[in-house]
Amino acid sequence: MTLPSPLTILIHEYVTGGGMAGEPLPESWAAEGRAMRRTLAADIAKVDAATRVVVSLDQRFAPDDGPWTTVSIEPGSYLDRLRDLARRADYTVLVAPETTGVLERLTVEIEEAGGRVLGSTSEAVALTADKSALARWFERNEIPTPRSRIIDPRDGLPADWPYYPAVLKPVDGAGSVDTFRIAGPSSLPDAARSLASALLQPLAPGVAMSAVFLVSSQGEARLIATGRQRMTVEDGRFVYEGGTIPVECPDAWPVLRNAVASVAGLRGFVGVDFLWDADRREATVLEINPRATTSCVGLCRLLPPGLLARVWLAGFADATGWDDAIDRITRAIASGPRVRFDAAGTVSEEDSE
Repeated sequence: MTLPSPLTILIHEYVTGGGMAGEPLPESWAAEGRAMRRTLAADIAKVDAATRVVVSLDQRFAPDDGPWTTVSIEPGSYLDRLRDLARRADYTVLVAPETTGVLERLTVEIEEAGGRVLGSTSEAVALTADKSALARWFERNEIPTPRSRIIDPRDGLPADWPYYPAVLKPVDGAGSVDTFRIAGPSSLPDAARSLASALLQPLAPGVAMSAVFLVSSQGEARLIATGRQRMTVEDGRFVYEGGTIPVECPDAWPVLRNAVASVAGLRGFVGVDFLWDADRREATVLEINPRATTSCVGLCRLLPPGLLARVWLAGFADATGWDDAIDRITRAIASGPRVRFDAAGTVSEEDSE
């Protein structure tokens, strides 16, 4: 597998990379963002000796030591600096929340500046960011997904909704932020009433899991791993605490592949959140993340340094040998240990169950 060389790759993680410069930074978001930023930068730097990695960084953070160039982002200069950096790079790895259209807008900004995003198209991001639209899309394409209804939580829960316990989450949220477990029609948490619009769904049975795909620039999607998520409920809120990878779930693979194939424009690293009901042998697809997720920290621990990045890049460079390289990834994951990672990116080996 031969890649163009030399390459300059920009890593832009929105939360710690300057997207929130001058704004308060939630500690958990910053920890998760830092973990993904460092993991991806380190792996891409191992592609070959000629690859140059540039990392954007909020000026409030001290630069991390590593084989990359750090560019400090100050308040007021964010978009201009991002456009310039993306224009100068061969590719940009963009890690940003879908919330309020952030990921979609940044994708468009970089494309219009003449840069190339190593990820999904803005159209694919727009569809997957809107959880209500994605649920309707799944239903039309016969992808198993929970039924849903958009509500205004400020008006309380609808009297004619019979499906409890339920889940209430933002229409355009990222991860488990502001996602609530609703026990019954009179148990709407006060914190949920601050949402102007939310998606109400039945709490479907099953184990919370995720899948990672790599998708080429031609739209060829390859499933490389599935894992189990660790979710807890604290004061009525769902809290993501990390995951374990790999956790095999082959009976779910056809549904997961169909879900990804149904959305045109998904590219690069793509995550799928789903529930696996072992009793019924059924997978229920919840969301598609059109970007790198925290699972990347576990994957990079399992794989030889630089392999994930080389295959990701090869899918965009139309390099020969992409399928063989994907097979190398899946073999390495299958033959390696199981690893456990937390939301802040700390990784440790876990005994197989």
